[in-house]
Amino acid sequence: MGKYCTNCGNELTLNADVCLSCGQLVNTNNKVYNNQGKALATVSVVFGSLGFYPLIIIGAIVGLITSIIGLNDPNNQYRGRSKIGLGLSIGSLGFWLLIIILSFAAARNFSYFY
Repeated sequence: MGKYCTNCGNELTLNADVCLSCGQLVNTNNKVYNNQGKALATVSVVFGSLGFYPLIIIGAIVGLITSIIGLNDPNNQYRGRSKIGLGLSIGSLGFWLLIIILSFAAARNFSYFY
C-alpha cells in the first residue's frame, strides 16, 4: 500500500519528498537547507579577490571583515565559502603590504644615487 499526499490525496512515488501533483512537501524528515549566510560569504569572496587590484587594500579589509562575520555566524550554511573569502582577503592584504614595503625599500635605495 502506497503513501498518499496529505494536501491533494494523490498517490506518492516511493521515497518521494514532494508530491508531483500539487508540490506539497511530504517527507519533512530530510534536512532542509536555507540560504542563510550565502550573501555574506559571497561578498567576502568577491571583495577578497577584488582586493588584489581594483579595490586594493579597501577590498581586502572589507573581505576580511565579512569573512570573519560569516565564520562566526552559527547558522551560516556557507562556511566553506567564507573560509575562501578569508584566504583571499589575507592574501590580497599581504600582497599589498609587501608591495608597500618593497616600494619604500626601493625609494630608499634610489635616494642614495642622488
